[in-house]
Amino acid sequence: MHRDGHLQWRAVWCAIGLSAVAIPGSAAELLPSAVTATQWDGFYVGGQLGGAWSDTDWHYDNHNWFNTIGPALVGTNFDIDASGVLGGGQAGFNYQTGAWVIRIEGSVAGADLDESRKSPFFPTSDTYTAEVNWLTTATGRIGYAQDKWLAYVKGGWAGADVELTLFDHGTPVRASSSDWANGWTVGGGAEYAFCKSFSLGVEYDYADLDKDHWKISCPTCPSGVGGGVPVVHGDVKVQSVTARLNYRFGG
Repeated sequence: MHRDGHLQWRAVWCAIGLSAVAIPGSAAELLPSAVTATQWDGFYVGGQLGGAWSDTDWHYDNHNWFNTIGPALVGTNFDIDASGVLGGGQAGFNYQTGAWVIRIEGSVAGADLDESRKSPFFPTSDTYTAEVNWLTTATGRIGYAQDKWLAYVKGGWAGADVELTLFDHGTPVRASSSDWANGWTVGGGAEYAFCKSFSLGVEYDYADLDKDHWKISCPTCPSGVGGGVPVVHGDVKVQSVTARLNYRFGG
């Protein structure tokens, strides 16, 4: 009996020991991995804020009050540069396959890009002002994800509300119009997923917009020789660097 009891106790202690080894292993299989790669799939919305720079190159398509003396053409080309703040929002959708992330996105941003300069043709009397007020984009992107990081490049359509004002200080003549300019954009950036659904990133964008044969409203422009309403062609380039915060639904 003594020998049989001893064997029974040894069996109990072995069972307890095996259980102690097996249970942590099973629990570890049930727990999620401590480090998991971020999944970028799905819809997202966010905001952006940063700095922007514009370079507007203008060309007069006609003889008008602001570039002629009598019948003589003084000049046709002028440019106006500006810098300021750009901020707005974006929304889009990510499709992830392996490490590659394909994205479509739309954005709308308000811009504070306006600058005035003296006319290169009549600097003592005329002032020109150019503004870029809104910038909108619709782009496709392709990115590469590594753990919590996503780097990408982009390209697509861009449009902006632009305004041009021409003012003759010596007379009541003033020409001013606001209209939409269309073009294209390219850029790139990187995002870091700092928690389950939020990511923070930085992006650089370049947009090139055109406005062809634009007749600037000028009710006070005289007609005839040495007069006329200005008609311009505009090439508007905008560069921006923005910080971006995105929220991913179902992240």
